[in-house]
Parts: sequence; C-alpha cells; structure tokens
Amino acid sequence: MRKAVDSVCIVSLGCSKNQVDSEVMSASLLREGFRFVSDPEDADVILLNTCSFIQEAVEESLTVLDALGRYREQGNCRCLVLAGCLVERYGRRLKKQLPYVDLFMGVKAGPRVGRILARRLRGDLPQSFLLRPPPDPGASVWNPGHHREALGVWAYVKIAEGCSNRCSYCTIPGIRGPLRSRSVEDIRREAVRLAENGVQEINLVAQDVAAYGRERKGPGRLPLLLETLHRVEGVRWIRLLYCHPSHVDQALVDTLGELEKVCPYLDLPVQHVSKPVLTRMNRAYDIRRLRALIRNLRSARPDLALRTTLMVGFPGETERDVERLLRFLEEVRFHHVGVFPYSPEPETAGRCGRETVPPAHKQDRLRAVMELQAGISASTHATYVGSVQTVLVEGDHREDPALLQARTRYQAPEVDGIVAIRKHPSIAPGLATVRIVRSSTYDLYGKPCAEPSPHTPRSPRRTLP
Repeated sequence: MRKAVDSVCIVSLGCSKNQVDSEVMSASLLREGFRFVSDPEDADVILLNTCSFIQEAVEESLTVLDALGRYREQGNCRCLVLAGCLVERYGRRLKKQLPYVDLFMGVKAGPRVGRILARRLRGDLPQSFLLRPPPDPGASVWNPGHHREALGVWAYVKIAEGCSNRCSYCTIPGIRGPLRSRSVEDIRREAVRLAENGVQEINLVAQDVAAYGRERKGPGRLPLLLETLHRVEGVRWIRLLYCHPSHVDQALVDTLGELEKVCPYLDLPVQHVSKPVLTRMNRAYDIRRLRALIRNLRSARPDLALRTTLMVGFPGETERDVERLLRFLEEVRFHHVGVFPYSPEPETAGRCGRETVPPAHKQDRLRAVMELQAGISASTHATYVGSVQTVLVEGDHREDPALLQARTRYQAPEVDGIVAIRKHPSIAPGLATVRIVRSSTYDLYGKPCAEPSPHTPRSPRRTLP
C-alpha cells in the first residue's frame, strides 16, 4: 500500500531540453502529492531522466543508473525509474540488461509521470515498460507549470519538440520524432507564469529554435513569438539557443535588430565549413552562405555575441578541411564555441559513411580548435574591460562564497562564462549594473556601478571577407 506521502529524487542528465522535461515531471509529481528530496538515499522513488544523443551520453546514463541502483538494493528506495531518451532509443532491450529497474518510461510519459507512479506504488499498474502511456486529460503535453525547489531569475522555455532536419549523424529524430511546435499562446502563458514567479530571463530552447512553426507550412513563426514575448511584463531578457543556420531568415534577422528585450546573442551551430563535410552531414549551406548570414546578423545587431558548435573527425574529414575550419574561426571570431569529436552511432553509420579519422587524430583536431578559440575568447573578453554592463545576478558563485555569479546579455546560462562580482549589500538576484574590471579566457569580473548601462563593449577586431 502506498504511504501517505512518498518522496522522490529526480536526477536529470543531458541538455537544457532534458532539464525542462524533468521540470514537467516534477510538476506532475507535485500534483499527485509527492514530495521532493535531493539525496537519493532518502527517497522512496528515484527517477533518472537520461540522455542518449551520443555514446558518451549513453555511457554516462548507465554509469549513473548503476550508482543509483545500489540505493534500490540497499536503501529506502522502493521504485527505481529509468526515463527519457535512453529508454526511447533502446526500447525493451533494456529490460533484460537492467533487471533492477522497476519502471521504464519514454519521453512522452513526462506529463503523466505523477499519475503513473501513484498507480505503480498502489500496485495497480502491472506493466513496467511505458513508451506510449495512455492519455491523461489532466496533463498537458507541454509544460504544465515549472516546479523548482527555488525558482531563480532565469528559466528555459521549450518551444518545440522533435526535429525534421535529418542531419546524417544525429539520433534525435529517431528518439524525439519530427518537429512539433507549441502554440504562441501556450508559450506566452508559460512566460507570464514564470515572470509572475520572479523569472526575468527566458531562454528559448528546442532541437532547432529557428525552425519553430515551420511544420505548419509556410515561413516560420519565430518572429511572431518573439514579438509576443517582448510584450510580457516582467520578462526583461529573451535569448535564442540552437538555431540551425539554414532557418535563420531575414525576418528573424530583422526581429533580432528591432526588439530590445531579445538579447544580442545567437547560438548558431554551424558544425563545419568544408563543403564536402557539410554535404555528408546533410547540412544545407556552405561557407559563403555562412559568411553572408553572419555579416547580415552583425549589420542588424552590431554588438551581437555568436555562439557555435563544431564537430571534428567526421568521416572523410581531411587535414585541409580542418585548416579551413580554423581559418574560418579566425575570420568570424565567435564569442563562444563548443566542439566535440564525431561519435559513430549505430543508427546513423550508414548515412555517415565509414570512419576515416582515428580517435587520436580526432582529439588532436579538437585540441587545435579549442586552443585557437581560447585565444579568441580571451581577446574578445578583454574588449569588455572598462565597459559598464547590465548583468543578471543569479545568486552565490558556485565555487567562491565571497562572490556572486552573474551574466551579461552576451552570456547564456550553463554553457558560457560568467561575471563574478564581490558580494555587496546593494546587489541582489536580478538585474544590476556593474563595471567590468578584469577578464580571463572565459569569464569576466565586475564591481557595482551606479552608471546606466550602454550594453555595448568595445568592438573586437574581426575580418569577414
């Protein structure tokens, strides 16, 4: 028989989209009367929300699951739940491999997890594998209201699910399905709820934010969404993450230049610049289109900070291809760069071709990109020194208790650097004005300042032909 109040510990792995999924699960559990604990040793139920985008993520998910399984065997845990992408990707094969898991749930179970778990603990849910759970009229397919133990000053808002781009190396369409966009009104209502709870920055996420609304035929609807969110009282910053370059059209460029609340920031994952590599990746652009797009973006928003993601070691990549990539980085001078080596996934191997780059060479290429970018980042960050910036103070610094942690409009949460500020009675979580006094390769350091913020740093040197 179920206890009066069961405790749940949720462990979430992977990207920001997964974090939103975990918050959807949390809201569903709250509605069913569950309470949350942070230590799995104290939990009646342990729920692991997994990632399986690449083999490294699969291995991390299984390693964490193995550690949590010990609480099922030795602790108070009465139900160990495996949820998310790993279950969706590998299906029922996991049941034989993971006999100590009590319940497997795919990505579509999130809004119903509270009701599912309540039934399981009562003993009236015999099946242990739920990829397509039955409909629950009381649960939203999207976010039914964020739950966070301490809601902060920023939040992720997922505006779409799935992806229809079909990049040759990517497992996401097979795991998450094709693109399905939320309605503008549904997203607006979530933004209003978040703002009422003190959230000042919303970060729009999806597998491809720039593709928002395109499955409904005709042009994308992202500019309309941004205009709608711009009118939400209390929302001060809006940030765009994960925008496929092929879907950043002129309407979006113009909107970035016109709406003040939309941060001068764009996450533009180009992956590569060599035409043969991009063709094999099934990425429909080339280096000339990228250069033209970036010129256009910087013309519309001169202080724009660009982030990108790159892949090295893709099948067929040559040393000459890598040299092209390095030269492009020197030309464009992205503010922030993430790079990872190609990971051959069984479902995509036929589309990508035979591996031609040994693992050691992949790591050499990754190091070359990161060493070059470290110099670019350090130079770019130095241009902010002496400027006055509006920052969003998140709270205590994650490592130094004497400092506060903040970000400028040019820094996204969790993936970019931060602004470290010495604690001061005049500074609380939320927007504040600081003068940047020092920089490092990835971080900035500021002190309180009463001056109004002009936002814009000194322009770094760039050469774009």
